[in-house]
Amino acid sequence: MVRLILIVVALLVLIGAVIGGLYFMGIDPLAKLGITAPMVQKDAPPPPPPPPSYVEFGVLIVPVIQDREVKKQAEMIVRLEVEPANKEIVARNLPRLQNAYLADMMEFLSVSMREGQPLDVPAIQRRLLAVTDKTLGASYLKGVAIENPVLK
Repeated sequence: MVRLILIVVALLVLIGAVIGGLYFMGIDPLAKLGITAPMVQKDAPPPPPPPPSYVEFGVLIVPVIQDREVKKQAEMIVRLEVEPANKEIVARNLPRLQNAYLADMMEFLSVSMREGQPLDVPAIQRRLLAVTDKTLGASYLKGVAIENPVLK
């Protein structure tokens, strides 16, 4: 009698292990038999956003002209954040952007710079984004990253 109980228990454990193994491998053996348990719907986390794609603009050196002479020089490394589909278009138009950025920054910094103040990076980023929208169009650039802003 004890042997029979042990055999039945071992058989049940074996069946449970097989069903669990099939679930682990992605097969639902109970659904094939027509036995379905109500699924608990879990809110799946949203997929992570794709990594940003950048076009390396390089170093932007802008002379700050005040009172008809060069008072200071602003240097910053500029990276343009773009959609992956627009990366080649923006890269081809870098000479146009360099010209537009330099002309606008010479005008902007000569008016907005005060003695003893550092560069206003958020204002420069907004300004460069607006210049890009005027030069290339509004749909090509997502953002402008400025690294190592220095005023000499």
